[in-house]
Amino acid sequence: MFSKLCAGKALCLALASKGIFVTIVDCSEEKGKEVASLVEKENSKFHQNLGFPSAIFVKCDVTSLRDLNLAFEKHVSTYGRLDICINNAGIANTALFWKDQTDGTKTWKHTINVNLVAAIDCTRLAIKSMQALQKPGVIINMGSSAGLYPMYMDPIYSATKGGVVMFTRSLAPYRRQGIRVNVLCPEFVQTEMGEKAGAKYITLLGGYVQMENVVKGAFDLIMDESRAGSCLWITNRRGMEYWPGPAEEVKYLVRSSSSSRRKISFRAPLGAQLPQSFEKVVVHKLTHNFRDATHIVRAPLKLPIESGHVLLKIIYAGVNASDVSFLVNFSSGRYFLGNNKDLSSLLPFDAGFEAVGIIAAVGDSVSNLEVGTPAAIMVYGGYAEFMTVSSKHILPIGRPDPEV
Repeated sequence: MFSKLCAGKALCLALASKGIFVTIVDCSEEKGKEVASLVEKENSKFHQNLGFPSAIFVKCDVTSLRDLNLAFEKHVSTYGRLDICINNAGIANTALFWKDQTDGTKTWKHTINVNLVAAIDCTRLAIKSMQALQKPGVIINMGSSAGLYPMYMDPIYSATKGGVVMFTRSLAPYRRQGIRVNVLCPEFVQTEMGEKAGAKYITLLGGYVQMENVVKGAFDLIMDESRAGSCLWITNRRGMEYWPGPAEEVKYLVRSSSSSRRKISFRAPLGAQLPQSFEKVVVHKLTHNFRDATHIVRAPLKLPIESGHVLLKIIYAGVNASDVSFLVNFSSGRYFLGNNKDLSSLLPFDAGFEAVGIIAAVGDSVSNLEVGTPAAIMVYGGYAEFMTVSSKHILPIGRPDPEV
């Protein structure tokens, strides 16, 4: 038997479409019962003559610990177990923080209680239920891209979602008990709260994130058993990617003193879903002015990786004499054979001579290199977020440090 405790109509219906029993928790009795009815209708395709409802609604104020306890107890007593818990409660601050003259009880403090404190309480109660039942389970906390970068229009909302992200990521060790806690961070979805952001801002972000992408992200976090303490960022600009990426993780992850004594070679904790596209610097014009000669483009990330090649996630790119005078040397024929007319025919081409990064994927027939291995390269194309390179050009290194 599978079960779930959540709010969020789209997620409830998506789970019901797979025959999962659902408990809907919400402060609105009208909306909650409506979703429960829709879930039962969807579940009827899988279950008949159960003798108990395939979906129940529990009216609940998520800021009330008593209400939350009763909701979890109701779910477990009805279905006997808790496999999936999605904590979806979230509100925007009702008053501009810098103009709020109240003590915040009904404004920013209430936002903190709903968005962060309730998420912590629900996660704690879900973990407690799963431990008591001695069953594995998955908890998904709903974060936001506002928890990954500043949201100047609502700093309180950004603070709460940032807290949800770091709280969730800090629970990765629970995977040892079979409990995985992950966080989903979409940009604006077209909901009542999302529409308050304003059309102009949403347009700058590339439009609203489609609800089906949010649902897909949630299922990826539920189904992928390697995910624990993971944060999945969803945008229209970059697709789905895990945050932080290997480049950011390298900056703060340290080895224990015991592992240092054993001289275990550095490996980045990769395995994250690769983005659909990446940015790189491209030379499109032969001129001694680097600004005029180059521009940044977004290119698709071609997968799977070509046989005999590896995909390198660039962390540091070298800027030296050759790079500064790159176009002078290039146009004078120092790096390529042929006259200027022949050189022009090679445009556009990728810029950058050397870089340091981490191997993010390997192609067929590459047996001597592994994902997560730090490496340096000295071939064209280093001014990019990702780079596909023949494995023979890869120079394994101890750590992906700038000194390399």
